[in-house]
Amino acid sequence: MGFEFKMHILEHVFSGRRGQRRVAEFMLHNGICVRNGRLFFSNVELADVKVARALGIDRRVIKAAVETISGDRYLKELYGKLGSTVLLKDVASALGFGAIEIIPKNASTKGIIANVAKVITDEGISIRQLTTEDPMFSDAEMTVVTEKPIPRDMIDKLLAIKGVRKVVVVN
Repeated sequence: MGFEFKMHILEHVFSGRRGQRRVAEFMLHNGICVRNGRLFFSNVELADVKVARALGIDRRVIKAAVETISGDRYLKELYGKLGSTVLLKDVASALGFGAIEIIPKNASTKGIIANVAKVITDEGISIRQLTTEDPMFSDAEMTVVTEKPIPRDMIDKLLAIKGVRKVVVVN
């Protein structure tokens, strides 16, 4: 089953349930999983009311989304396996690392990741962490944490990569 087909299932299950769809996308984006009808971030259980407050919606919409997910075989498996990852972007400077965000023109463009990695490694700089958001998210971007800050001339090389709209230096 291809990715496009699977995302179609998500759209189908939540069609007519805009609030629940928003909750499901928030959960997917943040690695919040559903286990035994409850929300978890890693091994920490999250209260429905706290997630609702973060989204500015009624807690009953959270509960309904969890019930919808739990009642669908595919979504139950998908949301039961979500996890979180430590992102170094915001602490990179405290660790002596560099960090940049690559904003694409179109996140589905092939080769952006490979070309960014090539430009950086060709300059002899190691990549400590590289994360990307799925192109299904409208604000998808790539974050690259490097062993040291990126020199200015490298930013120009990164901007020259096909599909790159903007490079942001993270402090």
